[in-house]
Amino acid sequence: MKIKKFIQAVHSFYYFPKYSTWIFIGYFLLMSFVYNYHEILFKPPQSFHMWRQCDCLSITMNYYQDDNPFLEPSVHYLGRDGTGKTVSEFPIIYYSVAQLWKLFGHHEFMYRIVVLLFFLFGLLALFKILEQLLKDSILSITGTLLMFTSPTLVYYANNFLMDIPAFSLALVGLYFFYKFYNSSASTHLYLMVLFYTLAGLLKASSLLSFMAIIGIYFIDRFNISLKPDGKIFKIPLVQFVPIVSVLIVQFLWYSYARTYNASNNSGIFLIGIMPIWELTYNEIITVYHEIIKHIRWDYFRRITQAVLVLMFLSALIFYNRINKTFLFLSIFISFGFLLFVLLFYEALHRHDYYTINLFVLAPLVIICFFLMLEKRFNRFYTSIFLRIIFIAFLIHNIDFARRRIENRYHENSRANFKYVNYIRPLEKITPYLRTIGIEKEDRIVCISDNSINTSLYYMNQKGWTNYGLFYDSIRIRKRIKLGAKYLIIYKEETYRKKGVKPFVRNKMGEFENFKIYSLQE
Repeated sequence: MKIKKFIQAVHSFYYFPKYSTWIFIGYFLLMSFVYNYHEILFKPPQSFHMWRQCDCLSITMNYYQDDNPFLEPSVHYLGRDGTGKTVSEFPIIYYSVAQLWKLFGHHEFMYRIVVLLFFLFGLLALFKILEQLLKDSILSITGTLLMFTSPTLVYYANNFLMDIPAFSLALVGLYFFYKFYNSSASTHLYLMVLFYTLAGLLKASSLLSFMAIIGIYFIDRFNISLKPDGKIFKIPLVQFVPIVSVLIVQFLWYSYARTYNASNNSGIFLIGIMPIWELTYNEIITVYHEIIKHIRWDYFRRITQAVLVLMFLSALIFYNRINKTFLFLSIFISFGFLLFVLLFYEALHRHDYYTINLFVLAPLVIICFFLMLEKRFNRFYTSIFLRIIFIAFLIHNIDFARRRIENRYHENSRANFKYVNYIRPLEKITPYLRTIGIEKEDRIVCISDNSINTSLYYMNQKGWTNYGLFYDSIRIRKRIKLGAKYLIIYKEETYRKKGVKPFVRNKMGEFENFKIYSLQE
């Protein structure tokens, strides 16, 4: 009896919910400082996936300067019809940031801060799940902050893509599912539905944990005991209506997005899948080797990934000591993880951000592992030794992420080569363009740029890049008919392209590595 009271007293020392949230936020801010966020927040788009960053910023800029209707987003790249109208994710964040810019001016750091706040709230929701389950603030803080040591999550947590907001909203949705699990309150169910709906509208892949919850619904519906004190869904038919409404809203939005793109400019953003079965054997092997590189450098430290796998296996071995709801959530999400890899295998070649919503499996594994330790190895679970190990493990992972982020933004890194050597002069080219007679409304062709919007966004000039033109003179002439007046080249090798040569006769000006030609006869 004395030993039990002693263990309870020690464990209560680890649990301080009255001020744990502020401690968590403090450590989050400290880690942000370690990752150099105070400088990165004020950097323009660059490094890995500068292409996609500029796409997001371009949509936002067009809301800001053109007052586009909410459901009619557009980009600087004018596409086949000369309108630039195209859509990817539900544009609520693009539109909202544009409204902030209208109030305070065009400042990219505001966009970064908005995304970072989403991530913070998502991690706070995850932290509260762990703390309420484990009744242990120390393990909950360290377990949650481990997510903030993935180079992929750290890089995109203050970036411009929608994957982090979607991931974060899904974590909030998971939190309200846990609240509903405990209370059966309809309010928590409706909040879960709201946050998962928003998450799915930003990225369909964020619904991975929601689909697992649907799996939990059917298990609960067919009288398989998941909760010690009764069913999770006490009025299943009524409660299934808001759950299925999440999927209905997704269907309606993505149907609209496909129709909108088909009517304007399709093929700019992917709204579909890139499955493994559409690749050749050699292509599959090529993507596999790239995935191995990502595993080595981008997801977590390799030892951390191995530890997570061992945690999951341990939880499966001692499954009878774990909360069955969270165990089944982990199992369902792991199957969804594998299905996602098969459906989007080709995209995993270079697009590390495609995996962001798969990271939801990691905290579920951590939860199951700690619940197993609590029941099966309680002495070790309540020991200060476990907490020292986990804190040291967290610090080691923070250092790994710090070095990886430093590399991504370093001037001499491969990741930042294009920005440093080609794009950076565009930060100050706009005044020069005005001096040689190029107005903001004039349409251009930046033929050295193979991305969709990078150079166009930096210059804030609408027009076309080499995306879809392939240095083809016939295609370039079609863009001239659509109003293109000027040609811009910033790579010397561009001049060797046969289709470009007819258009470099009337040089207008030169700015660092950028040369400007008139396309007007």
